[in-house]
This record gives sequence, structure tokens and C-alpha cells, in this order.
Amino acid sequence: MTEQEFKNIVAKRIAYYRKLEGITQGQLAQLLNYSDKSVSKWERGEGLPDAYVLSLIAEHFGITLNDLTSEKEPKISGKFIKKREFVPYLSIGLVWLVAALAFFILVMLPFNIEREWLAFVYAVPVSFIVSTVFACLWYGLVARAVSVSGIIWGGFIAILLTFPIAKITYLLIACAIFQALVILWFYMMYRTKR
Repeated sequence: MTEQEFKNIVAKRIAYYRKLEGITQGQLAQLLNYSDKSVSKWERGEGLPDAYVLSLIAEHFGITLNDLTSEKEPKISGKFIKKREFVPYLSIGLVWLVAALAFFILVMLPFNIEREWLAFVYAVPVSFIVSTVFACLWYGLVARAVSVSGIIWGGFIAILLTFPIAKITYLLIACAIFQALVILWFYMMYRTKR
């Protein structure tokens, strides 16, 4: 195998696994602390990342270095798919488990709090915070925008149910303005990526 053939194989594998994950060249470059031009060059077979960067790429995609450099057809790593499918759900489930434990501990206290159920209300914005982290790691702009919107409105509901706010209109206006800013921010991000 010639050096150029090897570069072409690695180029195809990087592009294949990047597209499988659903991230852009810029997002992969950001994860590796490289420029998107470097990733583009690698995917065109005009350059080759060094061994350390290849190992980082393989680790990120949940594959072996051999999967990234082999002439054999690329395989979809079961670990890669399972990680993307189940880790966010398990993490959000953990948030709800903590909320349930907090609820039961508050119920078991010798004095009556009367608002133990708020533990579940607080779990809503925390769940969206966790989903935002995973959306930033593995998913696109739409998932990020939905997750951030969930933080805004979940926080609004938590504040609304926690404090007796006489002038709820002001809080609602503040959340609506923040939501509009989030939409504009993600629209700007979308336009710059195109």
C-alpha cells in the first residue's frame, strides 16, 4: 500500500464516522483543538493526522485505531451507537432518581414540609441541563436549541411553583425575551455553519 492509498483510507474513515455521529468538520476540529481546515484536509486525503490525533479520533468515535486505518469496510461500532443512545437517557434517569430520593427523604422527615413534590419540578430544568450537555457533545443545533429552551421554561415553571409571585407577567416576559435571544443565537450559528 502506498502512502497516498493509506491517506485515502484514513480520509474515508474519518468522514464516515464523523457523518455517522452527525457532526460537522468544525465540530470535530473543535473537539480535537484543530482547525476545520485541518479536518477538511484529512478528509480529502491531502494530509494525515499524527498517531496521537488518530488515537483521539478513534477514542472519540468509540472505535479502535485499526478500524480507522484498515482497508476493510468500516463497521458501526456497537459501543458507539449504544453510548449515543443510552448514556443521555441513563443520565436523565439518574436526575429523576435523585429527585425521587429527595422526595422520599423529605416525606420521611418528622416535620411536615407540604411541598415535597417540588423535588420533581426541579428535576425538569436539571434534566434539560443534562440533555444540553449531551446535545453539545453528540447532536446538532436543533437538539441544543430544544434543550436550552427546556432549561428556560423548566426554570420558569420551577420558580413559578416555588415562590408566590404576584407579578408573574414580568417573569414571563423575561423568559420570552431570553427564549427569543436563544432562537436568534442558534439561527446565527446555523447561518455561520452554512
